[in-house]
Amino acid sequence: MAARARGARRKARSVMATDAEWARIGEAAKDAGLSISEHMVRSSLGPSAPAAEPGLPLPVLRRVARAVLAMEDIEGRRLEIQGAGEVWRRALERADAWIDREAGIG
Repeated sequence: MAARARGARRKARSVMATDAEWARIGEAAKDAGLSISEHMVRSSLGPSAPAAEPGLPLPVLRRVARAVLAMEDIEGRRLEIQGAGEVWRRALERADAWIDREAGIG
């Protein structure tokens, strides 16, 4: 599904839900980092709807990526100092090959 057309206005709609259902919807929207309206639209339209990355909020993903990149750098330098740089490069090549296979690349 394509993103909302440029200039397309959203309109207020009405939905019926129990207080318990509404609370659950609100929590799910909060966990996704979305407004209730945006969460309901994206949830209803399915995975093809334009959406933020599912799962973790962007600040958490950034922290995880930063930690992984820092550890990669530290480990690579450590192995280079120990004369095992080639071991590190082969490990990265195997990781790249696995990622490519999982993504259907190549």
